[in-house]
Parts: sequence; C-alpha cells; structure tokens
Amino acid sequence: MALNLNYDLNTYLAVTLSSASPFFGEPAQLAMVHPAVAHVGQVGQLQDVQLFSVPKLEWDRLSEDVLQKLTKSDGVARVDVQKAEARARRRGDEL
Repeated sequence: MALNLNYDLNTYLAVTLSSASPFFGEPAQLAMVHPAVAHVGQVGQLQDVQLFSVPKLEWDRLSEDVLQKLTKSDGVARVDVQKAEARARRRGDEL
C-alpha cells in the first residue's frame, strides 16, 4: 500500500530503528516523544525504517527539538529528513 504524502503540508522523517529498539514492535509509540510528531507508516518492506510527519508550520520552529528527541530515543539508529523529488520520466529507448 502506497503512502499518501503531502510535502506541501508536512515534513517527513525516515527513522531507522535498531532491532533491539523498544519501538521495533510498535513504532507508532515513538511519536509520543514530541506532540508535533505523527507516525505515517512503514517505508516499503523495510520493517526497521518508519516514516513520521511533522506539520510544516510546526517544523519551521520546532525542527531542532524534534530531531533531538527522536535521535536520543532508545533504539533509534538514525533520522533522515525526507525531501520531495520529482520523478524523471523515462523514454522507451532508455530502458
């Protein structure tokens, strides 16, 4: 199931969890580290990578606090801020 993402309204964070993380079994619980964070879902088939969102208006003023709380959470290996990128169209002869 594809995630319906709106980069105009939200900033998305890909959070990689270690297999020993207390959040591995219930990653949505990690959203409780900050009131602006919401769990969006799993990234593809990667069970250890979860996507979270923060409303853009809140991200602009709270990004440092959100990133600090997520990165310092037990079992979080890394946090990557996602950027919206347009997909390039391929022509038939490029395949």
